[in-house]
Amino acid sequence: MKQRQTLKLAALALCAFAAHADEVILKNGDKISGTVISKSGSVLEMKTDYADKVVIKWDAIDTLNSDKPMTVTLKDKQELTGLAGSSQNNSMTLKSGGVYDSQPIPLTQVDEINKKFFAGSANFGGGLSSGNTERQNYHGDANIIVRGRDDKVTLGGQYNYGDNTDVKTKETTLNARNWQLYGTAAHYFTPQWYGYAHGLFTNDRMQDIQLRSAFGVGAGYQFFASEDLNLSLEAGPDYVSTNFYDTAFDCSRYYNPITNPGACNKISDTSGIAGRWAVNYDQFVWNRNVQLFHSHEGLVSDALFIRSRTGFRVPIWNGIQFTNEVQVDYFSKPAPGKENTDMRYMFTIGYGW
Repeated sequence: MKQRQTLKLAALALCAFAAHADEVILKNGDKISGTVISKSGSVLEMKTDYADKVVIKWDAIDTLNSDKPMTVTLKDKQELTGLAGSSQNNSMTLKSGGVYDSQPIPLTQVDEINKKFFAGSANFGGGLSSGNTERQNYHGDANIIVRGRDDKVTLGGQYNYGDNTDVKTKETTLNARNWQLYGTAAHYFTPQWYGYAHGLFTNDRMQDIQLRSAFGVGAGYQFFASEDLNLSLEAGPDYVSTNFYDTAFDCSRYYNPITNPGACNKISDTSGIAGRWAVNYDQFVWNRNVQLFHSHEGLVSDALFIRSRTGFRVPIWNGIQFTNEVQVDYFSKPAPGKENTDMRYMFTIGYGW
């Protein structure tokens, strides 16, 4: 008798647990229970007992039920909050405050669920060697994206450092020291068209650039916008100022009183109006196991400056990610004795949210 009562209690507990879970019913009749994380683009993400994250195609869903309030953003930018319930004809309802159901909402009109207002990442990498070779190099970068109803703010930056030490003379030679900071504020007039204001600041001791600053406004077009795929293009006028160090980093290397007497002279600063363009792209592939990305920004006036970042990220576990990227900076009019192209290969570990 006691055994039967125990089994009944266990069954009731299981039923209660199943009742307190979000549930998705697919068009083929399959049911998936868990917790809805978010919907962006063409997929819904859920967390289940048997998987950290399950990705479901949105157009494969027939009904959606939730046991906790969720925020639903429609394609007309209207935001509703409530408990999701199933309805007929491939639609859903929202119960606000547990009091009443909304009118049926076609699933095709749902743009986002539990929209992410904050996103970003921080990554670090480097290397050390000792013995016959004394070398160290470090890299760090971070970015944050803040989203509103019609606005998006992006802030970020990176720092690179490297040097070598002669094991005999103990003389240390700098071979990399640069940083970049950037920020963009965008206002969306339509889901695709937006206006922006941006700023860019760069420093590179090896290029003898003390501070390159660029400010501008312009227009952009968002071809795709979701967690799975983003692609945008921007263009507009900028004001660019490039200030060089008073003394070249290694002017003695090029100084010759006869053939090159001006190698250690102060480099003339430049400033003026420029045209700017930028492309930003990222996309998850292979069932969201890899994220490809590419971004580049160009400034053209009497000189041309381009910075680009291309690579891929691999989510490892709970936001921890591995990144492999190639960075290329091009400046058509470098300081005397400097190359016009710098290239960096980066392998970093970081955290994304």
